[in-house]
Amino acid sequence: MRNKIVLIGAIAVIAYIVGTRTPRVQMKSRESVGHQLVRLWNDPRARKRRHKAAKKAAIAARKRAEKTFRELRE
Repeated sequence: MRNKIVLIGAIAVIAYIVGTRTPRVQMKSRESVGHQLVRLWNDPRARKRRHKAAKKAAIAARKRAEKTFRELRE
């Protein structure tokens, strides 16, 4: 029983050491984030989604305005 506890403890320590030494993704403070934002903004799929969302919002605004004008007339 004692050997199992020592073995489990040793494995936990080794796993901790290996986990802390693994390379992490390092981002440059502003360049990387800015580059990602520009890339996302220029992505064709994102442009299509923005265009569709703008159309949908315009239609919803137009319908809401028509409904409001109808209610004001009554």
